Amino acid sequence: MILKKVVIITNIPSPYRVDFFYYLQENVKKYEFHVIYSSVRNTSRQWHADENRIQNSCFLKSYNIKIKKRYDEHDIYIPYGVGKVLSNLKPDVVVAMEYNPTILMAMHWCRKHKVKYISWTDGTLNSEKNISKIQRLCRKYIISRADAFIGSSTASRETQIAYGASPEKCHISYLTVDLEKYIRKKESYGNRQLVCVGGLIVRKGVDLLLNALALTDSSITLVVVGDGGERERLIKQAESLGIADRVTFRGFLEGEELYQCYAQSDAFVLPTREDCFGLVTLEAMCAQLPVISSQYADGARDLIEKDVTGIIVDPYDEKAFAKAIEELVMDTDRLEKMGKAGFERINRFSFENVSKGYVEAIDSVITE
Repeated sequence: MILKKVVIITNIPSPYRVDFFYYLQENVKKYEFHVIYSSVRNTSRQWHADENRIQNSCFLKSYNIKIKKRYDEHDIYIPYGVGKVLSNLKPDVVVAMEYNPTILMAMHWCRKHKVKYISWTDGTLNSEKNISKIQRLCRKYIISRADAFIGSSTASRETQIAYGASPEKCHISYLTVDLEKYIRKKESYGNRQLVCVGGLIVRKGVDLLLNALALTDSSITLVVVGDGGERERLIKQAESLGIADRVTFRGFLEGEELYQCYAQSDAFVLPTREDCFGLVTLEAMCAQLPVISSQYADGARDLIEKDVTGIIVDPYDEKAFAKAIEELVMDTDRLEKMGKAGFERINRFSFENVSKGYVEAIDSVITE
């Protein structure tokens, strides 16, 4: 039997995407999956994907342009040759991520060759609230021509609908990680250590967390995992707040060192000003950590059951933020109860479950 061929187009081989694509290739046997990447890697990211899992993939030659956004920089890839690659692969379906130049070229190729096109996004109305008029028009243009849609969260699906997608054609396939890599049994709670993981850029809101930490009991400490242009300013901020002895900057960590940071902490904090999901929250839940998440992490509504598996706060309200931290971290029983409750819910984000919405979207256009 000749399998229907699905080509996925995305920007770079980020580890969590590579792992998910590998799962599809190895476990969804009714389709043959290929992946096209716009670039080898993002120069602003330090993580690395498992090259052994990069299968049936190719990398386009492209120019990389950095665009200054409100809180950080964004990479735009201007590729060439995507049409030629698609012509060689002869896909039955193309699933294309976001709305960049690569995607526009791919969509036009699909329309010319009468190939089904699925639009896939992580974006939300919140994460895209400051995009330009041209970018909004581009989204509406692509969505009006797509055959189906995949959103990485409830908020992403709502955004596609807001741009004109038919609700009945919208499917959810949650953003996720390979859960098995992060699952760790929590031995105990009570050391009053918080952990925050993310790039040290303004958007991630670590400065807001430091302001709140300064208002909490002096026994509460913080480990910051990540690196970036804001590192030195954040170190000086901690010093000026008088909490330098309570904050440890570990730099970028991955693998066992990162897992140990989760294991040694009592709670995870995501103070972001803007995030379309907040994938590190799921990593922390795998380590049985209760979560204190910013309300501006759009994945929080899918990841966190409020006051059961975690707490959702406004990080700009430093007094309320500090109170939430202190009340949770000083209560060992509550820490354990929330951590276990979160761990019991992570299976919702397993590759097996997440792939269902992805495959349903493909099925819907194949059977039309």
